[in-house]
Amino acid sequence: MPRFSFMKILNLVIFLIMTMPCDGITGEVKAMNEIRSYMPFTMPVDPSKIITTPDMDLSYALSATLVEWGPSKQPVSGLAKRWDILDKNVYRITLDKNAKWSDGNPIKSQEVKNSLERGFKLHPEDHRSLKGILEEIRCPNDHDLDFVLKIPAKESGLLGKLTEPNYGLLKVKPNSTELDLSVTTGAFYINKSSPNELVLNKNKYWHNTSPGVAETVIIRQPPTLNMDTQTILLNDKWPNISQASSMMSQELLAKYKENKYQIWQRPTDRIFLFQLSPRLHNQDGQKLFQYLNKKLKKSDLLNGYSGSQIAEQIFPRGYHLHDPDFKKIEAKNDLPEIFKKRPLEILISTARVSEVLRVNISKTIESATGIKPKFILIEMKDLTKTYKSANYDFYAGTVGLADPDPEGAMSFYFENDFKVIPSIGEDFLKRLDLSRKEPDSQKRVALMRRILSDATNSGNILPLFNLSTVGLARAEIDLSEVPTTDESVTLSKVRFKSSGSSN
Repeated sequence: MPRFSFMKILNLVIFLIMTMPCDGITGEVKAMNEIRSYMPFTMPVDPSKIITTPDMDLSYALSATLVEWGPSKQPVSGLAKRWDILDKNVYRITLDKNAKWSDGNPIKSQEVKNSLERGFKLHPEDHRSLKGILEEIRCPNDHDLDFVLKIPAKESGLLGKLTEPNYGLLKVKPNSTELDLSVTTGAFYINKSSPNELVLNKNKYWHNTSPGVAETVIIRQPPTLNMDTQTILLNDKWPNISQASSMMSQELLAKYKENKYQIWQRPTDRIFLFQLSPRLHNQDGQKLFQYLNKKLKKSDLLNGYSGSQIAEQIFPRGYHLHDPDFKKIEAKNDLPEIFKKRPLEILISTARVSEVLRVNISKTIESATGIKPKFILIEMKDLTKTYKSANYDFYAGTVGLADPDPEGAMSFYFENDFKVIPSIGEDFLKRLDLSRKEPDSQKRVALMRRILSDATNSGNILPLFNLSTVGLARAEIDLSEVPTTDESVTLSKVRFKSSGSSN
């Protein structure tokens, strides 16, 4: 056995430390299969309550659903092995006998029931699409769940509803509504948690696990209110993956390509819109949006940008909920008197609305109303709290588009706490409930399209332009496994190359 001097050993140790990937500021060691990202996640983390894209990403990461969407947009097995219609109004869902929690314990039907009923209790508006058709859930044994419905099972669309991420299976503590996210059914479980950072570890019992899934995911709140998601990887050495919008200059895109960053882009999957504050869920609010829909020069909003397209309705072509017969109705009303005497107060998150876009919005609003608007800047994680405060006129930002199950999309827009489209002047919720009772799927979707079109023309919502989600990653990351059918860069689909480091 060769003998080493103390100095040789010391030099070897120093060499190994220096060649490890680490943060140049903090000196923390970076694992090669570790995802690091800034995401404005909502605290406390609750995968059954989805408001923003980061919330949805965490829901997919921490919880698995009974049913999933297959590549051909058909329901396929998730935690459930199969499903059968037992009776006219009864759907039986049978768990996979190999389905386990991240601690290795088998998943039991009563735990699934507890998870779903917790969501119904704490977030009734967000779970209205399922809760509204459900009489009760029965657990005849440890592997079966009987969904007793208020409508015929065959026409219920139950399987589609169960694919939605807010119905993912969560561990509920005994005799409580509190979650234990150190034990999960998703690709990861939470190892450490604080208001500013989450550390997720790989769940080796996840039903879709593979050797390529990251061992660790570290998610931090954005370090500053004015963080530019488009340039964050160029300006900060810590993150190795980020999401941005397709509204990116050609110069910036070329810079990423020159530096061999990985770039992933969805087809059109987002709508930038104006969304009324709760204090304007009234006729003044509707008239304001009707007026702006007539007067705003939408093309001016996109000055200096590429990668987006003007929108008259929420969904573009290619989506079930796109209305091919949509006709924009020009409202004749003038700007309400209340808005002729003061600036419009616009709520935005600077992590989602760049300085350039903010300037464009200000100019187009001033051109339409004669008064320069006032912006209220917030962090994305504070969106829900600020939204409910109603101390502004409308919110300007993006909302994701996803409709393999159109009912799930409609539920998100009309029924959750953070209502994208309020039911003003006409009870769209009643129309939505009636549409769900239509047994013919094509007629059902047509009714839903009409609801969206009417809500747009009546001034309940103001669509502006469509854009896409873009994923950016350092050279050591491989995004080729991330499907472009996802709304975001699903963390469990991120892979790592065998060599190479950005640091």
